[in-house]
Amino acid sequence: MRFGILSFILLLSLSTQAAIYNYDYWWPLELTRYFQQVNRKTQMSPPASTGVAEKCGGIYTQAIAKGEMDVRYALGYFDDTQGKEVHFDGRNYGLSPSLDIAVFHVIRGFMKRPCVNQGQQICEFAESGNPEQGLVVLSKTIFLDQRPVNVKMTLTHASASESFTANKGTLVTRQSQLTRQSEQNFFGALGRADIVFYNGHSRNGGGPDFNPPILNRQNKTNYTGHYEVRRDGIKRFLDLMGQSRNPDQVVGFFSCYSRRHFHRDIMRVNPNQKVILSADEIDYLDSLLASMGYLEGFMQGRCGQDLADFAKQGAKIQNGFQGYNLR
Repeated sequence: MRFGILSFILLLSLSTQAAIYNYDYWWPLELTRYFQQVNRKTQMSPPASTGVAEKCGGIYTQAIAKGEMDVRYALGYFDDTQGKEVHFDGRNYGLSPSLDIAVFHVIRGFMKRPCVNQGQQICEFAESGNPEQGLVVLSKTIFLDQRPVNVKMTLTHASASESFTANKGTLVTRQSQLTRQSEQNFFGALGRADIVFYNGHSRNGGGPDFNPPILNRQNKTNYTGHYEVRRDGIKRFLDLMGQSRNPDQVVGFFSCYSRRHFHRDIMRVNPNQKVILSADEIDYLDSLLASMGYLEGFMQGRCGQDLADFAKQGAKIQNGFQGYNLR
């Protein structure tokens, strides 16, 4: 690769604001390794230059017609809740520290890196917005059916800081603002955007969630007393989806057991919904890799089994995600 891993890390380090567990160092390496597999798949099976709209049904019809692809990537409040203070590498991250800020910056850096392979799409995106405010728009022109399509991906994170205590205390105003902003990025895009991804916690069926966790007396996530009972996130999603039923929109739930928690309800409201769900307990890294792989596949105009074979590199991701109606 002309653009080496060390150069990518240097680029990322210039903008990274948070680095819990050194994710700003390790996850770019993992993304680079994963995309080496994706790029080999691109070379073995190049994307079609024509016939995309016809082959892939409604996924790309509107984007090609309007010359724009509206993508939303909303990172949920991704807390590492262990019921005790988390110590790592000589640092005390406190109770239930947040990971999504670091991932936000990893994604930004990865999408802006130089292109090094023919056919690759997730690279050389231009950025607008203010990363300090937890929202950026990453833009690039791609070609589908030999027609230019301007991709605009709105990326948000939900945590005000890595500290649960601060987010519930001194940073509560900023936390409320970031929660509302990320909720708008996700829920506000339903029925409007072309692709909407959520990457965070399923909250045992109570997600998607952009708020600090509700904890029980053991300082662990209160699933039985709150999330499994209220199910606020998925109820809001189903209500909005039921009002719109955009047949072309793709929604991805990159969160643990999202197929178990959400599939039946989603198909009940709209059996034709195009959706990506996880089949198992998926760690945050694999959710990130899979989401980026699917995005690359969509930007190459792929669908159906071709999209699955392309995005699902590695056994954990191959067995861990399932697409529905992606044709």
